[in-house]
This record gives sequence, structure tokens and C-alpha cells, in this order.
Amino acid sequence: MNTKLNVLVIDDDAVVGRSFDRVLSGKGYQVVTALSGEEGLNSMNEKHFDVVFTDIRMPGMDGLEVAESIRARSPLTPVVMITGYATEQNENKAEDLGVNAFVRKPLTPEIIESITLKAVNDAAKPGVPATEAEKPAGHETETVEKSPARLTVRIVAKTVAMLIAAPFIALAYIIALPLIGFYQFAKLAYEAYARKYPAAGKLRMAGLFLKNVGLFLASPFIALAYVIALPFVGFFMFTKLALEANAKRRLNA
Repeated sequence: MNTKLNVLVIDDDAVVGRSFDRVLSGKGYQVVTALSGEEGLNSMNEKHFDVVFTDIRMPGMDGLEVAESIRARSPLTPVVMITGYATEQNENKAEDLGVNAFVRKPLTPEIIESITLKAVNDAAKPGVPATEAEKPAGHETETVEKSPARLTVRIVAKTVAMLIAAPFIALAYIIALPLIGFYQFAKLAYEAYARKYPAAGKLRMAGLFLKNVGLFLASPFIALAYVIALPFVGFFMFTKLALEANAKRRLNA
């Protein structure tokens, strides 16, 4: 990278700014930090920035107000929202303002480097929103573009779909298993009458016949057990996934 690109980091937590500076300074970026939205906008009056990172919750002017102001004065400047308190309402408003992406705390060096590179590269593709642009080769972007609330909704929807599908899957077993049992029974009967068995063979054939008849008769009850058990299994999985999602949200917050 021959020309240093300017990165502005607006966050009332100085540790965040220092993290960006430490990671990006050696990668060809010039990092400027600001501890408030007002300070960050003043920095934009003094120089051009290739990408702006802003915390969503700050005293005074919050990240949404900062993003709105940046969009008014510099519509093409990529804006990435840093958040540890994502809500669906804030995300929707940020998307309406044209925020390019979200990145969740805590931040790792890999996340900082990859999201910065992605934002800069996406800005170089006119007409292509950052969230839809192709990822740079060799880099995995670890942005979180879906809030925990949306993730939980997706998990709930998937689990509900599984719960709805479970009785139909069980019904398929009810229909299929007797047919399979009847096929086995017919096959054995055919083999029994197609061959000439000795006395011992006849007894063995009779035992196999009774075994398959038993399986044939038991198959509807086995399928019924699936009908009864699967919704409970699905509900258990739904509860487990919902609790895990809520625990992750609380941990990240």
C-alpha cells in the first residue's frame, strides 16, 4: 500500500482507538482517534478519511447521529458501526442511514484488519453496497451484520419449522414402515415356497416368517412413537438454542 489511507475511529473508550492504531499503523493506514462524536466530526473537517468507525453508544452525540452527519456531508465515505449493545431498532435505523457494516466488541486484530480492508475495497466499487460486495481474496471478514435479536429469530423460525415438519416425517414413517415390512414378508414367503426346504429349513422359515409378521404389526406403533417423541425433541432443541443465543447476547453485551 503505497499511499497511506486515513482511518477515523470514534469511540469514548480510548482502548478501542488504541487497538485500531496498534493493528493498522503497521499495515499502511494512518489512524486518527476521537473520544466523542463531536470530536470525530471536527476531525473530518480537517482531513479526508477513507473509512470511519464509530461506536453506537457514546455520551452526547451517539453513533447513529454521527453516521447521519457523515452521510449528509460525505455520502460515499464508508461508515462501520462498532457495537456491544446491538438492538434491532438501532440496526434498522443504521441501515436506513446507509451504514456499511456492523462489527461487535470485543475486537480482535484479525477482525480490525479484515473489516477495514473490506470497507476500503468496497468503497472503491461504485454502486456496490459494502454488505453485498465481494470479499477481498484471502481475507475472511468477521463482521456481525445480524444482531443477536435477528439471530435468535432465525433460530426460532428454523426450530418452529422443524417442529411443524416432525409429525409429517413421522407420518412418512407410518406409511413407509408397513410397506417395507410387507415387502420383507412377501419376499420371505416367496423364497419359502420357491424352494424345497428340509424339515429343519421349514422350521427356520416359520421362525423368520413369524419374526417379520411381528415387525410388520409393530411398525405402526414404532412410527407412532416417533410422532410422539419428535415434537418433544424439537422443543428441547428449540429451548436449548434459544438459551444459547441469549447467553451469547448477554456475554457480548
